[in-house]
Amino acid sequence: MVIELKNIVKRFGQNTVVNHVDLTIGDGEFFTLLGPSGCGKTTLLRMIAGFNDPDEGDILFGGESILHLPAHKRDTGMVFQNYALFPHLSVEENVAYGLRARGIKGQEVKDRVKEILESVQLGDLASRYPRQLSGGQQQRVALARALVIRPRVLLCDEPLSNLDAKLRVSMREEIRRIQQNLGITTVYVTHDQEEAMAVSDRIAIFYAGHLQQVASPADIYFTPANRFTAEFMGSCNILETECVAFDAASETAKAVSNGVEFTFRAKDAEVGQSLPIMLRPDWIELAGDGSVNRFPGVVRERMFLGDSIVYQVEALGRTLRVDTASVNHGRMLEPGDAVELSFAFESPVTVRK
Repeated sequence: MVIELKNIVKRFGQNTVVNHVDLTIGDGEFFTLLGPSGCGKTTLLRMIAGFNDPDEGDILFGGESILHLPAHKRDTGMVFQNYALFPHLSVEENVAYGLRARGIKGQEVKDRVKEILESVQLGDLASRYPRQLSGGQQQRVALARALVIRPRVLLCDEPLSNLDAKLRVSMREEIRRIQQNLGITTVYVTHDQEEAMAVSDRIAIFYAGHLQQVASPADIYFTPANRFTAEFMGSCNILETECVAFDAASETAKAVSNGVEFTFRAKDAEVGQSLPIMLRPDWIELAGDGSVNRFPGVVRERMFLGDSIVYQVEALGRTLRVDTASVNHGRMLEPGDAVELSFAFESPVTVRK
């Protein structure tokens, strides 16, 4: 099912929480709305579901407007943040509720409930009640209840936020597996960047009601559209540089930061103008012989994370985060150690405001 959002605006009083948003979500796509709290992503999801109406614009399913349809007639399945399970009903009864509400009876209900419970690996727990289930099991019941009605669209409102970190990882993999098996168009809301990158075909970044960028997880991570997206989508260092030379033919820029000159790839630059560049922490290396774009620094803090080491390094008049693989270091650097850092010609990404 293709979903189209056309010039969507939503206001609460004087506050515009969704500001002229245009989106097209492909058939069978896992599409994530990502942004900080209060950015408008959940409001947008609720408008797709039919819980809120837009003040301007239109929402189309398969090329047809659905604004005239109430929520229960839009053929969507919804997974809520708090799961919203009926405590007095068993797992089987919770999952069957939506089917019975649609007038489906008898053996078809039993067959469809059994099928979906097997797909979420809860077939042996059909007779249990929500209070007898773990958080992850309750989440899968909520997912099964949304899917058993065979909706055209699956909507998920931060469904993993109540789970512990390890369980979130396993459950996001489960949701993605089920979604791919069923091929159902899915709109997923989260504020967790890693979660969004792990499950999504494409991500829409929101901030203050405005759409910032729509792209694949890799494109957003490696080529963010602006500074907000760069800083929100994972850890990053932003270096303020001034362009001193630019060759458009080779897409090569020379720029100075705190008295140090760097050479790197850039598609557009203007001599004498500010040229902010983004460097992810793992793009900065402990300099070796022959390294380009070298500059000195002093380690101020160190954090050992098992598979990696995070250093906070004072350099270029600011503090930079540098991530290194722990397997490569016989001795960890100590606070106060002088270091030489570098980054590759291809590494930096120029970012706009």
